Amino acid sequence: MPTCEMCGRTLRLAVRGRPPRYCSRACRARAYRLRVADRSTTDARAGGRAGGQADVQTGGQAEGRAEGQAEGQAVPGAGTRADPRRMPESTETGLSEGPLDQPLIVRTAIELADRDGVAAVSMRRVATELGVGVMSLYRYVASREELNDLMVDTVFGERPLPEPGPDGWRAKLELSAREEWALYRDHPWVSHLVAVTTRPPIAPSLMAYTDWRMRALDGHRLDFATMVQIAIMIGTYLQSAAMPLAHEAQAARATRNTRQQWADARQDALHRTLRTAHLPMVSEFGAEAFQASEPENIFEFGLHRMLDGVATLLDAARAAGDAPAGSPAGPSDGRSGIDEI
Repeated sequence: MPTCEMCGRTLRLAVRGRPPRYCSRACRARAYRLRVADRSTTDARAGGRAGGQADVQTGGQAEGRAEGQAEGQAVPGAGTRADPRRMPESTETGLSEGPLDQPLIVRTAIELADRDGVAAVSMRRVATELGVGVMSLYRYVASREELNDLMVDTVFGERPLPEPGPDGWRAKLELSAREEWALYRDHPWVSHLVAVTTRPPIAPSLMAYTDWRMRALDGHRLDFATMVQIAIMIGTYLQSAAMPLAHEAQAARATRNTRQQWADARQDALHRTLRTAHLPMVSEFGAEAFQASEPENIFEFGLHRMLDGVATLLDAARAAGDAPAGSPAGPSDGRSGIDEI
């Protein structure tokens, strides 16, 4: 299989046309910048040998124009002003890198987070990946916080919940939970952005999950505040359960070991600890318990117990609604939450 000439990733075979040489626009842009630098250096050396200092200065001006064009900046004396919204074009491949815009910036940041973790994402690093000046990003993304919001909104937007979804509140809530969990498996870093703050991202696609869950519960005699709590509880549980996925991905990148390999390497230290500490239950921890503690199995166990709890709550609400009017278990006076604010 062909690989990217810059990063070595496996390339998809082209359906038609010439075979690809790079895996992304970022790699293509970096390759172009390297070619520009090499040509400028060669021209400057050749000019110095052939024409003396005057030619060296001319070569330096040409190099400055080439670098300025690669950054999408205006270069004095260049004759025309480069469009700062355009990426550099490769004269060797004849392919344009296309315009720099917000979706391209966000997609590059997501790919970077998938590859190196969300801690590696910065405006400067994204600009480097795109082969542009860092200030050019701020024309489209105001801050790192806004970039985080856009990243979260994009990945949730790629996995919308179906309408109307399966029949029954439980099937709906379970489907929404599995879809969100699959998103965290694909992008483990997302849990870091949505679970470590009481001020969640302004991401309509993320909010759509909360809205969808509340609609699944609507009509079951729950007040609005309770539906909000259930919907947020499910999301909070999923985000917390997904945090180990992010930590495991980070540890795997750093150590190049799987969780099982890490555990095997620490067996002797574990046995020494159990011999000296009074931990009668933990000392029974074996292969079966280790498997049960895997994030996937914790997710499954917690999901069903949480839905069981919601079922109990709905049963209680139904029983209260069926009680005779005026009894202690009777319904409330029917005032909406908005009226009470």
